[in-house]
Amino acid sequence: MKTRIVIAAFLAVVAGSCTTPEYLPTHDKIDENQYGSYIEVYLKKGSYVNGELIAIDSNTIFVLPESESNISRGVVEAQISDVHHFLLRYAKPKHYGWAIPLSVLTCITHGYFAVLTLPANLIVTISVAVGGENAFRYNSRTMSFDKLRMFARFPQGIPHDINVALIK
Repeated sequence: MKTRIVIAAFLAVVAGSCTTPEYLPTHDKIDENQYGSYIEVYLKKGSYVNGELIAIDSNTIFVLPESESNISRGVVEAQISDVHHFLLRYAKPKHYGWAIPLSVLTCITHGYFAVLTLPANLIVTISVAVGGENAFRYNSRTMSFDKLRMFARFPQGIPHDINVALIK
């Protein structure tokens, strides 16, 4: 039973360590980013779009989608009323996954007490690693669309002199 919990926690850390878009800033450069944050928008009809958050107006969300070849298909517009939920990442996560094997190795030096310290160390290091991967995130339960605007490339809306089709 304990082995299954440890394996599940380890797999959660590995699965959570997916790569993030290159345009996201590191945690110390958040205020210097010229791009919008990475967003995944899930629509009520079952489809979704993910990419850079360009802007939000009173009833529309604009997303520049990612593609495998890094060549965008153009800005996608979705009605806010059609959005089921969203996930936002505004900076690259901190990766603490390396601490898990290090924690196990240090417990070897504890001798017979490793039976007690290994589970405690694993619980702490796995929770810290998962917390680091989930840092710099918001979702539709914790943030409204009005507050989501500040994470867009154009937080006050797309300027009138900019052609949406030419945004890259």
